[in-house]
Amino acid sequence: MSLHLAKWRRREKPILSALTTRQDWCRVELYNPTVLRVADRYMMWYIAHGTATRTDDSVVGFAESDDGIHWNEHPDNPILTRDDLPACDAWQTPHVIFDADEGLFKMWFIMSSVVRGGPTWLVSFEQQLGYATSLDGLKWDVHPEPIYHSGRRPCVIKDGPGAYRMWMNSSPTPDGCFDDLVHHIYRFESTDGLRWTRDPEPAVSFNEKLRGTVYPFVMRDGEGYIMWYGAWPAGGEVVIDAGSESPLVRPVFEIYCSTSSDGLAWTHHHDTPALPATRDPNDYDGRYTSTPCVVDGGDRYLMYYSARDWGTLYRTGADTLGMDRAGIYRHIGVAECGRT
Repeated sequence: MSLHLAKWRRREKPILSALTTRQDWCRVELYNPTVLRVADRYMMWYIAHGTATRTDDSVVGFAESDDGIHWNEHPDNPILTRDDLPACDAWQTPHVIFDADEGLFKMWFIMSSVVRGGPTWLVSFEQQLGYATSLDGLKWDVHPEPIYHSGRRPCVIKDGPGAYRMWMNSSPTPDGCFDDLVHHIYRFESTDGLRWTRDPEPAVSFNEKLRGTVYPFVMRDGEGYIMWYGAWPAGGEVVIDAGSESPLVRPVFEIYCSTSSDGLAWTHHHDTPALPATRDPNDYDGRYTSTPCVVDGGDRYLMYYSARDWGTLYRTGADTLGMDRAGIYRHIGVAECGRT
């Protein structure tokens, strides 16, 4: 059965959360899991903030697990900070693979700088692609300069020696804005993982059903490929306090998927989300399911994802009360499906 037909069973509680962590560096936001299973050991890298939302001080942490469900945060977190970046200020959306041929962990990531405009919660980003390697997944050798402009959430597959494939958000034009960036997912090719050539047309773009397509994750599915990504469904807004004088209208964000036989031409399954937000104000993933990462767990598949609840308030690093009207990525969830 193709994975795009899978019925995902989500767990009732997040596997990591800014609300329950004992590590100060990730008490505000905690999101974007990239997970590997290497020799029955699960390894996770993720992004977090400890001061406020949408700031330029996001860093990378690490956790590990024996079963993919119960996770231990590394005691020396964060493992990568802004001091490790060759450009920009903040870490964003890393993706990690283990290259068994070379015995190396390889990370492609986005480095960003925050550009504020209008209200303090409304931001955009300068986005550039970076690259790093590691022997153990903890100590990283970061490439000394950006390797591609205009990126968001890379996902890389190595199909053989000198055959790298990457899917990543990218702006169609060099001077494109942040909205252009999150509307288009392109395929890239490389022989070394450093120099990339982008296809002329995007693999997935926003349309009448989805108002934006962002955060791709691609894996092999039988003889073909499957891509999961996040999107705002058209008409997916939820009204809060509808009977009040000033009701709140908030969009939801959910995970969708597309399938392909060759990684070039895609069939889009946009009628229903692969993993919807529950829309329940009591759930940690009631408003957003995002940044999917799917792992083969042997007898099952596990989908790790970032989640937003319906809250807008948070405790800042200065121990004051902050508000983010757009929402807060403060949970990582997991959903499972069998292999049948």
